[in-house]
Amino acid sequence: MAFLFLAAFAASAGLRAAMLTICGLVLCVRLRESLALLAQVPRDVAIAGAAWLAICLASVAWSVDPKFSTGEVKPEIVYPLLAFVVFFVSAARDPSLWPKWWIAAMAGGATAFAGQVLQGWLPVPLMRHDVDGGDGPFSTHLVLLLPLLFALEWPPPWGRDHRPRALLAALFVLLVAAWYTGNRIVWLAFAAQLSVGILTWKRLPAASRRHAAALRGLVIVVGIAFAVAFAASVAERFERNLLHDTGVPPGLDHDLRLKIWAVAGARFLEAPWVGHGFGREVLASSFEPLTPQAVGHPMLRHGHNTFIDVALETGVVGLAAFAALLAALGRRYYRMLRDPALAPLGILGLALLAGFLVKNLTDDFLHRHNALVFWSLNAMLLGFACARPASPETAAGS
Repeated sequence: MAFLFLAAFAASAGLRAAMLTICGLVLCVRLRESLALLAQVPRDVAIAGAAWLAICLASVAWSVDPKFSTGEVKPEIVYPLLAFVVFFVSAARDPSLWPKWWIAAMAGGATAFAGQVLQGWLPVPLMRHDVDGGDGPFSTHLVLLLPLLFALEWPPPWGRDHRPRALLAALFVLLVAAWYTGNRIVWLAFAAQLSVGILTWKRLPAASRRHAAALRGLVIVVGIAFAVAFAASVAERFERNLLHDTGVPPGLDHDLRLKIWAVAGARFLEAPWVGHGFGREVLASSFEPLTPQAVGHPMLRHGHNTFIDVALETGVVGLAAFAALLAALGRRYYRMLRDPALAPLGILGLALLAGFLVKNLTDDFLHRHNALVFWSLNAMLLGFACARPASPETAAGS
C-alpha cells in the first residue's frame, strides 16, 4: 500500500525501494510458500519475461557505455523484477488486498496532483523539484490509473460497487489533472483505454453489464471531452510555439521527434541485432545535440519511443523478446474475458496495455517509477487471476 501511494511522487525513489525491499524480505521469510505461488506465473509470460531480462543483462557486456549500463541494472531490472514478484505473490496469496491497493493507488495520484498544484501557488515551494516528476511522467501515471476507475462501476470482489457519482467526479479530476500536465498524447491514450472498456463491457457479469450499459452516455460524453481536450492542447502548443521563442517552429514538419527518430534509425543500423547496451539513455550523446536552445527546454537524451529505445538498447533480439512479453500479457488478459469471474481483470489488463503503449509512442516512460507501477499492476492482475481460477469450462477451453 505504501509503495502504491508513493509511486506517484517522483522524488520518493528511496522510500519506494525501501517498501519493495521490506516486502521482498518478508517473502524470503516465507520462502517455500512464495516459491510455490511464484510457480503459478503463466508460462508464456515467464518465458518471454526471462528472455527479455536475459538479453538486457547480457547487453551490459557489449555496451558502448558499460558503466552507465551497469548502473541501470538495479533501478531498471532488479527493482521492476522485485515489484513484479512482490505483487504477484501477494495477490495470488490474498485477493482481499485488492480494495486496499486500489485506495492506495488512487490516494497517491490525487495527493501528488494536489501537491503539484500547491507547489505553484504557495509562496514557499514544497520541494525543489516537481512533486509529480513533471508533465510526461505524471500524465503517464494518470494513464496507469484510469483503468482502475472502471472498478467504481463493478460489484465486489473486483469493484467498488455501483458508484456513478464517484466515477463522474473521479473522471473529472483525472481530466483536470491531465490538462494541467499540458501533455497531448495522454488524450489518445485515454481514448484507447475507453475504447477497450466499451468493446469489452459485454464480457462482464450480468450485474456489471447493467451498470455499464447505463453509463454508455457518460462514457461518450467523457470521450468527447477527451477529444476536445486533445484538439485544444494541440492548438495551444501550436500557438505557443508560433508566438513565443520556444526554439521549436510550429507544425509537424518541424516536430523534434522526426529528427530524433531519424538519428535513432541511423544508430540502430550500426548494431541492429543486439543493440548498443542496456539503458534508456545509453546513446544520450547522439540525441543531446538535437536539443533546442530555448531556455528551460529539457535535454534530449533518448529515442522518445519505447520500442525504438528497446531496439537501440538490445537490437532486434531484445525487441522481439519485449514484444513477445507484451503479447503474452495481452493474450492472458484476453483469455480472462471468457470467464465472468475473471473478466473484470481482463478488461483492466487490456486497458492498461492499450493506454501505456499509446502513451509511449511519442516518448519512453518504461522508466523508473512509471515502469515500477506498470509491472506492479500487471503482476497483481495476473496474481489475482491465479487466486481465483477460471471455471472448469473456461479452463478446458483455453
